[in-house]
Amino acid sequence: MSKASRQNRLTIDEAQRALYIDFEGRKDEAPVLLGCARRRGKGTKPWVWQAVTDPLFEPLTHADDDIELLDLPDAVERILQRAEAKDRMIVAWSEHELDVVKEYCPEHLARFEARFVNARSVAVYWRNACHAGDKPPTKDLPTYLALVGYDLPDGAGPGLAGETIKRVAAALEKGRGMDGMTTDQRRRWQQLRAHNLHDCHGMKKVCILAAAELAGRPFSPSTGRSAGSPSAIGG
Repeated sequence: MSKASRQNRLTIDEAQRALYIDFEGRKDEAPVLLGCARRRGKGTKPWVWQAVTDPLFEPLTHADDDIELLDLPDAVERILQRAEAKDRMIVAWSEHELDVVKEYCPEHLARFEARFVNARSVAVYWRNACHAGDKPPTKDLPTYLALVGYDLPDGAGPGLAGETIKRVAAALEKGRGMDGMTTDQRRRWQQLRAHNLHDCHGMKKVCILAAAELAGRPFSPSTGRSAGSPSAIGG
């Protein structure tokens, strides 16, 4: 499927049920952290399934009980199985995640691409159709999060991944596991996880709002629902 023909629209049902993914890593290297938002979370707290996909970072999976170690092909297979089981789309902000699958686990490419949606294309189409006067200064996710009123907590903004991964990797390469990490390195890792979580959930809010407005239905940011919709975000 070419970029020109790839889907750049989501129905409300597709947007609410989709899996929203984000890969964190250093430029031109395989990702270290993978996040996938598939449900709203417990209470008002957002939740994201996360996996460490580089064995060097395995000690970090022992610090929290909500993250696991998987190699990248197995992590992508997990996402595909979840998508295929309930016929969900797989949404990422750009072509980056698709390119990662193409390079590092091409055995999954056909299945992945068949369900892949570029959220940035969805957002740009929606902005042009419904908010031509509110053009964000860039096509980056943070500018669209600001447009839809998604507040990022301190430390969860952009520009963290590469430097955080570099610093944490340097500590783990000494072979002392978590004991070899400084307080600052641990804090930065937790901020990277939070950044990944909010990228997934913020992207989800952008896409559901876009789908709702393109369908001509009002949308409530406080509930994450469009009028006439039977289920909450990611139900």
